Amino acid sequence: MKTIFNILDKRSFSLIWWLSIILVLIIAAVDIAAGIYIVSGPFLVLPVLLASWYGSKRSGILSAVFATAVWVITRKVINSNNINPEILIYDGISYLTAYSMLAIITTNFRSVHRAEVVAADTDNLTSVLNLRGFYTEFANELLRSIRYKHIFSLAYLDIDNFKKINDSLGHSSGDKLLVDVAECLKITLRATDSVARLGGDEFACLLPETGTEAARKAFSKLKVSLLKRMESHKWTVTFSIGLVTFEVPPEDIKQAIKIADELMYHVKECQKNNIAHRIWDGKGIRDAHF
Repeated sequence: MKTIFNILDKRSFSLIWWLSIILVLIIAAVDIAAGIYIVSGPFLVLPVLLASWYGSKRSGILSAVFATAVWVITRKVINSNNINPEILIYDGISYLTAYSMLAIITTNFRSVHRAEVVAADTDNLTSVLNLRGFYTEFANELLRSIRYKHIFSLAYLDIDNFKKINDSLGHSSGDKLLVDVAECLKITLRATDSVARLGGDEFACLLPETGTEAARKAFSKLKVSLLKRMESHKWTVTFSIGLVTFEVPPEDIKQAIKIADELMYHVKECQKNNIAHRIWDGKGIRDAHF
């Protein structure tokens, strides 16, 4: 379920900056209206955090400067006849230092946090999604498909004779082959498609809003690209691919992957080096011949 935090995470730095300014001004207005009965300083931490986490280090520090300046002005307005300028300057410098340090610490922590999130969802060898990351992407796409009644396609891909490469050329060559396959998948498919290594020599590709004909063309092109790349390295491998176009969303992710996985194994057991394409209509699968 989307929250306000998910929404803010995808907004531009300029929008985040303006939101933080508006929040500072709202806090200042409440401060002036309440007079001496509240202290606004602690509340100004919120816009600084907002600008730092969802913006940048620069926007965080600028927010800290702006928040401090507004705080000093509000104190001057509220206590115009009874304020010590030296104390106001000292307090202003203290707030500016604290807010700026908060901005720097927040942006540094955010960078580390985002790097760890990416690493947790990414396959270390190939840099495509791992199983965890793929499930997350698939879950989001499944929700969109159910809500907007979008068709999507899912492919399960296995490398034929991969074990022979490992046995004859060594694991380093096998790793390079996997990296090349992942790279070819990413380059050939669309930027909006999701590519994942599910383990070993098995990959999955999720194609949002992709019907039968578009999926057929995409994987016909992909198979040619993969085989050319393997041939250029003299790797004697082929690809068994199970491709399913879901006209009706499946019950869950496991069911979708199981359908594509079983289709891939059917190809592998029959002849290998082929694509089996089927259509899921909610009741069962039917042929979609190449």
